[in-house]
Amino acid sequence: MSLDFAHIQKTSLIDFPHEVATTLFTVGCNMRCPFCHNGSLVIPEEFPHQRVSAEQALAELSRRKKYISSVVLTGGEPTIHPELPWFISSLKEEGFKVKLDTNGTNPDVLSELYSGDLLDYVAMDIKSSLEYYDEASGSEADTASIKESAELVRNSGVPYEFRTTVVPGLHDLDKIESIGKWLKGSSLYIIQGFSPKGGTIDSSFSMKKPFEDAELKALADAARPYFEEVRVREYY
Repeated sequence: MSLDFAHIQKTSLIDFPHEVATTLFTVGCNMRCPFCHNGSLVIPEEFPHQRVSAEQALAELSRRKKYISSVVLTGGEPTIHPELPWFISSLKEEGFKVKLDTNGTNPDVLSELYSGDLLDYVAMDIKSSLEYYDEASGSEADTASIKESAELVRNSGVPYEFRTTVVPGLHDLDKIESIGKWLKGSSLYIIQGFSPKGGTIDSSFSMKKPFEDAELKALADAARPYFEEVRVREYY
């Protein structure tokens, strides 16, 4: 699968902590989370629009160097694209900091990127407790690879966050506590509210009511004993 982008968000103040960034959205994902509202990014056949090539993206970023300091690569799932290390190397040569959003299914790619000193921040999605990964990811999840990626992220020396998009019916206090026990001692964990806006991969989830603020706080409180810091982020 060639590396190209659905679109470019030219300026973001929220995607990369403490940085002014441009965000690039890759197309294609190896998971099918039923609550995902980016179906057109996950399933390439559903994104028939003209895409931005890697070369076009690099040219645009080069023109924007005086306005931004960093680039966020998100998706979809960026690590399914073999050209990703080359692309990030090109970004680093231009002087950009790079943040990667990933589901952690490709630890070999993560290891290569870390070994090349190509990453400045990583956000890894934790779909659920290990026992319920298939249900939350809509796929036959390779939890051994996901665990390996989590350890790479934790031990990399590069700033990171783990984050879980919480959905009624898929997540509860017990599952969040189980995640906490798995990732105990990690620096930052984010409870991220689910939003059905724009539709979901599984249409039944578009009818679900998101957790209320008090419920999000309770989920965050369940995680706090296990992480250095826990935050709540309302609705991605």
